[in-house]
Amino acid sequence: MTANQESIILLDGGTGRELEKQGASIDPPLWSANAFYSNPDIVKEVHKSFINAGASVITTNTYALTRYHLSNAEKQGDQVALLDMAYSQARQARAETHDGVRIAASIPPLSESYRADLVPDNTALEKEYELLIDRAIHNQADILLGETLSHAREARMIAKIAQKTTIPLWISFTVNESGNLRSGESLEETATELLDLGVKVLLANCSTMQNIHKSMSIYQALATAFDFQYGAYGNRYNEIREDYKLELKSTELKEDLSPALYTDAARLWVEKGATIVGGCCGIGPDYIRHISQNLPV
Repeated sequence: MTANQESIILLDGGTGRELEKQGASIDPPLWSANAFYSNPDIVKEVHKSFINAGASVITTNTYALTRYHLSNAEKQGDQVALLDMAYSQARQARAETHDGVRIAASIPPLSESYRADLVPDNTALEKEYELLIDRAIHNQADILLGETLSHAREARMIAKIAQKTTIPLWISFTVNESGNLRSGESLEETATELLDLGVKVLLANCSTMQNIHKSMSIYQALATAFDFQYGAYGNRYNEIREDYKLELKSTELKEDLSPALYTDAARLWVEKGATIVGGCCGIGPDYIRHISQNLPV
């Protein structure tokens, strides 16, 4: 059976922008974590909106629950409680909609997104990724999703720590114009290292359609030598500026990227062998529904 004939695993879309649409602030420094202080049930409703659109995997709203973002808001003491709240909202959403939905624990970059130059040292990575993965295990996540990673060191550390659990690990990179890591490291070489470590699912996310197309070609070539699943979930941004910081609020959505055009891009990924697709920043339930109705999910 070819990848095109298989059912595609359909992920959810971007939580932060959907929270904003439903009335929550995503202002820095807390971004998507603001909802936990204003109205946590909005998080549950966003999860439900993606499930109702056809997603079979939802991602916890834990992306901003790192010491870096919480410290900037002087909320670092709330980290564990907020992590547990995020998992609770995801479980409630599943209970109120579809028991078969899987919950992916978002294991994010520990400082700014897209900034390989700001990735902490290995000691700091290990300390916090241990905490994030421990809370995912405690809350019975179905998948560990290391996402929007820009440097191979992040992926290596997550893979190392994840070896202590049987929860499946998915690793996803945000990629540059050549389809490689934003650090400049080779996606092919990094992916090969991770596959040798036993990682079975590799993705590209929070990048432009064009960048992701190139990453899918790299994964497709690797699939001739390794047995693994791969896929993608892009964003609705233009290319990210090199000096990006959340506080700059510099990412505007591409209004001309319609659900139909996004589905066309996802179809190209599937034609390159992708078996997991979804969306990231700016990709709402209407986009996920369009994929659900037009691809074999």
